[in-house]
Amino acid sequence: MTPAQVASRTQLVPPQLDSTIPTQDTAGIAAGAGATATTAPPLLAGEHTLPASWWFNENIFNLEKRAIFHNSWLFCTHSSRFTKPGDYYSFQVAGIKFFIIKSRGGDTDGELKAFHNVCRHRAFPVVQKQSGTSTVLTCKYHGWSYNSQGKLSNAPQFDQVEGFDKSENSLYPIKIHVTKQGLVFVNFNSGDDVVPFDAWFDGLSQELSEFDFNDYEYHMSYELHGDFNWKTLMDGYQECYHCPVAHPGLNSAFKMETYKVVPKNRYCRHYATIVRDGENTQSKKEKEEVEASKESSSSSSSSSSSSSWFGFGKKQSPKESTASAAPPPQKKTSANKGGEFDGLWVYLFPNNGVNCYSPAWYSIRVLPISATKTTLQYDIYTKKGIDEETKNEFVEFLQQVELEDFNLCQLTQQNLNEGVYSSGYLHPVKENGVLYYQKLVRDAVIKHLELEKSQNGGRSIDPAVIPGSKKNKDLEQLEGICSSLDCASGTNNGELSW
Repeated sequence: MTPAQVASRTQLVPPQLDSTIPTQDTAGIAAGAGATATTAPPLLAGEHTLPASWWFNENIFNLEKRAIFHNSWLFCTHSSRFTKPGDYYSFQVAGIKFFIIKSRGGDTDGELKAFHNVCRHRAFPVVQKQSGTSTVLTCKYHGWSYNSQGKLSNAPQFDQVEGFDKSENSLYPIKIHVTKQGLVFVNFNSGDDVVPFDAWFDGLSQELSEFDFNDYEYHMSYELHGDFNWKTLMDGYQECYHCPVAHPGLNSAFKMETYKVVPKNRYCRHYATIVRDGENTQSKKEKEEVEASKESSSSSSSSSSSSSWFGFGKKQSPKESTASAAPPPQKKTSANKGGEFDGLWVYLFPNNGVNCYSPAWYSIRVLPISATKTTLQYDIYTKKGIDEETKNEFVEFLQQVELEDFNLCQLTQQNLNEGVYSSGYLHPVKENGVLYYQKLVRDAVIKHLELEKSQNGGRSIDPAVIPGSKKNKDLEQLEGICSSLDCASGTNNGELSW
């Protein structure tokens, strides 16, 4: 199914999206994918960004954690990385440490389980490695042990303690969902009123079926640590208005005039047409540089003669350089290594992206540490059977583009922190993806703040918090003392800055 066919479906716009957030209609999308449009729709009035204070204020960040990150379905990994019972991977999102493990035994044998990485005894992390394999997880503080289903199997010297029940001291579970394509999501909300995954991301699973995730295998991961707010990165991810200026490699790989962002249901689909082999994307200046390079026996070559899978030139080997003195070869007719697939790129609210190409797909997880510090984690999966050179070329291309975005974020955040800039005007079409996700952020924050004011006297309500044991009769009274002293995290929300 081509992007144009997908875009022609009805109900592209989620019900909760109001008319102030512009989206592309089906005719406009089809035109961007290669169809002919007779008339162009008029541009709607633009809107401004959220206030700059939302990119550096710690109170806003703490409210975002409660309203968004502790109440959303968050992408983590792919199920293919869990090959045998006991395989686990640890994660951390907005301060919450957790791990996912492949269980063994019982009714859930072989299923993936997610647990808070907190021992029920004294809160020490049960898992301390980033990954490993074990069907028995032992806390290195006092030796409490849990099986792969999170059940407490051993608590040293507690056998004779009156009133102690191992069944009441299992690891804290986290809601988990695995799509039929193998994408793994978690939701930290500990309540019973969590929006089901297929309702939260209505339509996502069907769109992901366009790509055969089973034909790919894990290749590598890497991460970057940035001094910027998580939204600084998402702002750039949700538009390609900046691509012709900031991403020369990406700009030569895709026809940027076809780039579209289509908001759906808490996710966005990105579309663009890939440059096919034989299509000339060089500017006049680039052509002159290539000709000059040839005259001086340079080892560089034009993109049209390159075998680069993404349509932009790769460095010649010494053998290729020597051969360049020979008569020019016949016009290259082999297919682009990227294939005919234009790509499946999806933004997943609030902080994730899944980007699929022919030779590989990768995920990006934008993990907020504080209001001005963020970790970017990338997992790359390559097509089974492709050669190492193609893998390396994809990784090199990806890292170059992501580093360009990283540098944009670093410098942008520095100016945001200064307080000179307050808000900016967004293009209604080129930046409609930014408008869409920022509206989701705004609405979630306002809704949660109103909930805290109406139900808890303005004190924080954290959906991820798990109620304490009813056996601890003093717990509620002692917690009340803490609340009365305003020592609970995030209680002093103050007024929202607009």
